[in-house]
Amino acid sequence: MANHRGSVAICALGVVTVLMTLGASALIQSLNEARLSSRSLARRQALYLAEAGVDQALINLRTPADAADDIGSGTLALGTFQVDLPPVSISPSQWRVTVHGIANADSVHPQHLEVMISVQPQSVFQFGLFADENLDISGSAYANSFDSRVGPYDEDPSSPTYNAGHEGDVGTNGTSFGDVALGSSVAIDGQVVVGPGVPDPAAIVVGEESATITGVPPLASQSQSFLLPPVTLPEGLTCLDQTISGGTTQTLTPTGGPLGNGTYCYDDLTIQGNATLTATGFVTVYLTGVLTAQGNSLVGVPDDPTQMLFLLVSAAEASLEQTISGSNVFYGAIYGPEATINITGNAAIFGSVVAEDVNVTGSAEIHYDEALANMTQLVSLYKTSVVSWRELN
Repeated sequence: MANHRGSVAICALGVVTVLMTLGASALIQSLNEARLSSRSLARRQALYLAEAGVDQALINLRTPADAADDIGSGTLALGTFQVDLPPVSISPSQWRVTVHGIANADSVHPQHLEVMISVQPQSVFQFGLFADENLDISGSAYANSFDSRVGPYDEDPSSPTYNAGHEGDVGTNGTSFGDVALGSSVAIDGQVVVGPGVPDPAAIVVGEESATITGVPPLASQSQSFLLPPVTLPEGLTCLDQTISGGTTQTLTPTGGPLGNGTYCYDDLTIQGNATLTATGFVTVYLTGVLTAQGNSLVGVPDDPTQMLFLLVSAAEASLEQTISGSNVFYGAIYGPEATINITGNAAIFGSVVAEDVNVTGSAEIHYDEALANMTQLVSLYKTSVVSWRELN
């Protein structure tokens, strides 16, 4: 009997030992699996962070000529990302960028990606009106679009030359209440676009409930800010004050100007009533002071608004104020990222206006020329896209 009990005890001890061994093995395996799972999660988080670095590289390369504003790192909830600067230019249209994602959960095992990015010139004229900060449209102002490649603007639907569209979008980079203000009699045949990341664009726009907006949806938030590169004067370009007297016409040419290449520059430019400033081909007009187009004047090329480009250079100690007023007509594109542009009276704009602040009053009409969406003569803004990528780990 004693021997039997001893045998049972030995067997029980053996079973316990086996169970403990199996339990320890299971525990070790469980710990290893938990460790592997944690590392796998951290690697995925690092990959997500590296992808955030790719997004930042895409933003950086929207203005490749202006590397001063490039962002090389960022901190998010899961960790940080880094972008190697400067990116490597493979060709004028392709760049190579290396990015890194470092997860808080496992900073010892970051993710590294090498990305090939395509850059293509983009027009800064994507809207009928665009303000970097404040857009104020009041009175009975009206905005729509047309396409000068088809012919002149014609709003008569029964006409065989009908040429009026619904792309009269207006917008801003602003994200604060009141950055867009619309009067009750304003009509926008297009969308009103506000700055990025706004969950409810109506919280930014004052007066949208009483204005007429045809876009679908009528209000929208950009996925990212619309970049407005600065304007700088070409080297050797001289600027003078210029007044075009009423009843006279001044014609600019593609081979004229101080540099002989169709580039002109004025400090203050005044086009008096009944005066005309036009061109025989594509010209660029720089302005360092104030542009004033008075009543009944005509500025630009009626047959093709893409032929006259105004670039407004900020003054050293003062903001610019460009005024297009009265019953004058403007055919062209105006770009002034640090300027204030006022459009008053019953002025008619056939083209596009982009500035820091835009104010429209009276019964002004804005007819966005859709052909300007392809104007890349001002090559400092680019569309970016990922061509390919690979892990370097």
